Amino acid sequence: MDNSSFGSKGDATRQKILESAAGMFADKGFTETTIRELTKAVGLKNPASLYHHFMSKNAILEQMLDDYAAGNIDIFNEEVITDILSRDPTTNGIMACLQISFPPDRVEYFLSILCVMLQEQLRNPIVRDFMANRIILRAEYKVKTIIEVLKRLGAIRQDTDPDYWMKSTSSFSYTFSARRMLGIGDNAPDFIGMGMAEMMRRQFDMMLELHGTAGTGADLNKGSSDG
Repeated sequence: MDNSSFGSKGDATRQKILESAAGMFADKGFTETTIRELTKAVGLKNPASLYHHFMSKNAILEQMLDDYAAGNIDIFNEEVITDILSRDPTTNGIMACLQISFPPDRVEYFLSILCVMLQEQLRNPIVRDFMANRIILRAEYKVKTIIEVLKRLGAIRQDTDPDYWMKSTSSFSYTFSARRMLGIGDNAPDFIGMGMAEMMRRQFDMMLELHGTAGTGADLNKGSSDG
């Protein structure tokens, strides 16, 4: 038997399990998705075949979260952010900076994981600990970097407090999760991503309105909104 071929096939099956699970967890919920359903979706013969790759549903979730963290390590950097914001120091530019966090060839997988995190962070201890210890800190770092770059470019005032705005970003994600759990708002699948994006956009609109300097952040943001 060609072991390298077997290993390659095993890796492909493992990735297919992760991608199928991410989509099903996002659409149906982590608790509501069964191993038997996931086994069928992946095309495996029986649950034992899936357990050959992952010992439990929790193990699948933990690997997805590790993938998400690993995919965010080197993509977001100050040089790239400066390039984007120097050309567009508006809310549109800020949102473009936040959206470069996913590897371009795996956007759908990472967006599904993000949906799972937003749904589960208040009720699943694995997700809650992961969000508190890794993702929330990473999100706050991104917002702080964006604000510091905007200050350096002169798009917002120098007395703008990055700590205030990066903490409010975290509170937005928790508020959104609570709304999702309570069934407040549209339950369509795209509500998760679209709703969170809209909340973030409004936050940065407010920041530029309050702290944007004349002729840069605030005025340009108004122009982009009017357009």
